[in-house]
Amino acid sequence: MEPVNGLFLDSADFKQWQDDFSPKLDKYDKLCGREACETCESSCSIDPDLRVKNITFVVTEKCNLDCSYCYECHKTGARMTKEVAKQAVDFILNEELVNGYYNFDVSPAVILEFIGGEPLLEIDIMDYIVEYFKIRAFELNHPWAMNYMISITSNGVLFKTQKVQDFMKRNVGRVNIGITIDGNKELHDKCRVFPNGSGSYDIVEEAVKLWMQDDERAQTKITLSPDNVMYLNDALQNIRKLGLTGAFTNCVFEEGWTTEHAKILYTEMIKLSDFMLEDENYKKFYCSLFDQTIGSKNEETRNWCGGNGSMLAIAPDGRCFPCIRFMKYSLSNPEVVEQPIGDIWNGLERKEDNEWLNKLKQITMQSQCNYDDNRKCLDCEISKGCSLCSGYNYDYYNDPNHKVTFICEMHQARVLANTYYWNKLYEILKIDKHFDLNIREDWALNIIDKEEYEMLKKL
Repeated sequence: MEPVNGLFLDSADFKQWQDDFSPKLDKYDKLCGREACETCESSCSIDPDLRVKNITFVVTEKCNLDCSYCYECHKTGARMTKEVAKQAVDFILNEELVNGYYNFDVSPAVILEFIGGEPLLEIDIMDYIVEYFKIRAFELNHPWAMNYMISITSNGVLFKTQKVQDFMKRNVGRVNIGITIDGNKELHDKCRVFPNGSGSYDIVEEAVKLWMQDDERAQTKITLSPDNVMYLNDALQNIRKLGLTGAFTNCVFEEGWTTEHAKILYTEMIKLSDFMLEDENYKKFYCSLFDQTIGSKNEETRNWCGGNGSMLAIAPDGRCFPCIRFMKYSLSNPEVVEQPIGDIWNGLERKEDNEWLNKLKQITMQSQCNYDDNRKCLDCEISKGCSLCSGYNYDYYNDPNHKVTFICEMHQARVLANTYYWNKLYEILKIDKHFDLNIREDWALNIIDKEEYEMLKKL
């Protein structure tokens, strides 16, 4: 594939459907004389989540793997029945039942997301939901009848089965599936194992090869944890050898990271940088760890986590949540209770009347950083690009408005490695541009030595 900018692959080459579709909706509204919506009082192009609603169906809490870093720590055998599935579709298309949680005029497009556990364990229910949705939306002359996509997050173990392949063919052009393969066999089998402890890499590799036959832009998701960060470089190079063009890679938010892990991440990213800079691999492969937009001070106020009431998740029993991380099966803290906001039979509570939803909507990048342990984030010169999860904030502190900061040093290491990568790449491509080294020197010297720091400064 040829990079959009003609020079190197970046996030623009792997746009999410909502990021691509939302501007088209904005243009259509402007042609119709509607340049702003009443909900946000400004152009919705700043918030694709308002234009394209994301609705998650938790079709099962069961999984056929037992991954060590999985945040779904209280999975059960719960599965969505056909009765619940049918009512769930009727519910999401019913303006009265959704009770103002979203507006079909503001959000004339939808992503039907399937997750578990492992959603492909319930391919029959997934198929029923999608087919009934198509019929019902058409009968209602609903805007979602044409403007929809299907998203599946899977471990890939069942991808090659006939039922799954039939589902993919029936919905060709409408399905975006993400199969998680954590790089190479050593990294993958370190964490992504069956209940008996055996690794799943060989099965998942075959699934990925089949998947790539139908999608030249196939990319995977790699989750880094303290157990596997040391395999990053080899893992990403293996992903490239398999033929995948992209890897969305991130560190887990959970507690457990140390300064030593940050040093390892920096070293691994430098080795990966050298690989990317060789033989024009930057034109052939994309890793989200390298991002030109990070490493400066974040001046935005918006909480970019969708767990602020922008999303909607439907549990196997039909109860509704702002995000799956507010469901019991995702909560590790025994003192924290799950937070439903209604159900598919009686409808959702009004945002104005629900204290929980009001609290979520009031969260900003600044409001969640007013505590002794994270006030440093307000003045951080490299805060842009630092990740967060409102659900995990709630799980850890019993407060979604209290930002967890366990990945600070991992973000610092990432910024340092980006300084190396981008300035080297700009030099190779003769681009008159610089990736500035904004990190505090004392932070940098916790991760790299003085000589390495001076090298980055010169770049």
